[in-house]
Amino acid sequence: MQNLPKLLIFVLIAAMPLNAVADAPTKEEVVATVKKAVAFYKENGRAKALVEFNNKNGQFAKGEDYVDVHDLSGVCVAHPTSPEVVGTSRLEQKDLNGKYWIKDIIEETKKGTTSGWTGYVRKNPVSGRMQDKLAYWELHDGLIFKAGLYIN
Repeated sequence: MQNLPKLLIFVLIAAMPLNAVADAPTKEEVVATVKKAVAFYKENGRAKALVEFNNKNGQFAKGEDYVDVHDLSGVCVAHPTSPEVVGTSRLEQKDLNGKYWIKDIIEETKKGTTSGWTGYVRKNPVSGRMQDKLAYWELHDGLIFKAGLYIN
């Protein structure tokens, strides 16, 4: 039963036209992007890292493959594709299906979870369409580093 979401994602991605997924990251690339962002943060410190994470032309913002960062109170501290949300609380923000994805991640961290996957609906910055998104997140230094892939 726990493999059903993975199978569904595989089927959905396999059914997409090749040009629709050419620039979309894989699950492995999403995890690697988050780990690279955490390593960058560790090497460069909070201030320099947040500047880079907010840079729409930076190394952590490549089309659909980008990193956003939130603190444990739900405030967005970095988002290269939606700069208008930086500095705002997204704790009570829900997707089209009523899911509070930031609140859900924070609740997981309170249980001791330091990384995981979550799904929600979000506007794809490349296509401009509302799409299902599968996102991987990691907790480091009181911050949630998150990246994901859009599913048609």
